[in-house]
Amino acid sequence: MLGLRKIYTVLTLAILTFVFFGLTSSIDAAETITLGWYGPTSGAAAQDGQEGRAGAELAVELVNASGGINGKQLVMIYADDKSDPKEGANIATMFVSNKDIIGVVGPFNSSVILAAAPIFNRGKLCDIGWGVTSPLITTAGEYIYRVAPTDAWEADFISKWIADEGYKKVAFLYENTDYGVGMRDVIRKSLPGYGCEIVFEEPYVQGQTKDFGSIIASLKQAAPDAVFMGAIYNEAALLMTQARDLGFNAPFFGTDGFFSAGLLDLGGGAVEGARCCSAFFTETASPVVREFIDAYVKKFDRTPGNWAAQSYDGVIAYVEALKKSGASTREEVKKALDALGPFEGATGINEFDENGDVRKDLVKLVVKEGKFALYD
Repeated sequence: MLGLRKIYTVLTLAILTFVFFGLTSSIDAAETITLGWYGPTSGAAAQDGQEGRAGAELAVELVNASGGINGKQLVMIYADDKSDPKEGANIATMFVSNKDIIGVVGPFNSSVILAAAPIFNRGKLCDIGWGVTSPLITTAGEYIYRVAPTDAWEADFISKWIADEGYKKVAFLYENTDYGVGMRDVIRKSLPGYGCEIVFEEPYVQGQTKDFGSIIASLKQAAPDAVFMGAIYNEAALLMTQARDLGFNAPFFGTDGFFSAGLLDLGGGAVEGARCCSAFFTETASPVVREFIDAYVKKFDRTPGNWAAQSYDGVIAYVEALKKSGASTREEVKKALDALGPFEGATGINEFDENGDVRKDLVKLVVKEGKFALYD
């Protein structure tokens, strides 16, 4: 992990930020290392994508300010996938065809990486997902990695939490995407494994379902002790708002898809008491993570969230692997990632397993007085 305090003394060095197939640099290509980054900087998940891009931009800035990677400057090419699998496949094709790119960080959506994965595998170009959590990604190919905990990892964590709280009857609501369906398949095993009964289960269409009245009516009839949602913050906030308006008051649980300022902004008082997990939280920060937070606040004048931290870590995984190995080709980069071992990033200690999935600790969070707080 970079010594960020030392970096602050040399931040007057030139910063290289490149727009997707846009700006070019006068620096000789032999003196640079090029990565690609993609995520939804527009569309339904734009807030998450923009936060993820900010984390990557900070990583590039700090790496270059500290002397680069073995003396070479890091160049990042950015692309907007709009949360669209077809766009993700197009971006993967363009990244693979750009021979300067030796590694990729992205995306946010599981459906996008599943569409892009066959292209990256054929092109022998590693891709480290920063927001993707679907269990299907575990078998998406040998060139696919992620710094986001899997749904299986998070679902088991949340299921145990629900059971430990004494809730026995649980409803599960999920977006009808690869992420939501993958979460559903895990939940069907994990909740009963902890002694809970799934009394109601229902999908909805991400980005299209706005009226949850019929689902809430069914929830009230099923009378669950708690609701588990396989959802990101926007639909979660909308559903919770409508549920509270209709007198449904059971507690809502979610994974790190809940953990966004957007949940608080959109849901207001209706999301008070909502619970979720995350690998990143400012109040549990180690000194190294604290340095990341301080640098992010200094650059963007706002506190980083989970997606900024995980996107940052996707870049740092390459940085650490390249520094140790001196890799300069796509095949060498894969070998370097496979041999990397534990590395410390903005979300703490990360380590890839044999499938490219990450293992890291999670914390319990709750919305309390309009803010995320550690759950007691």
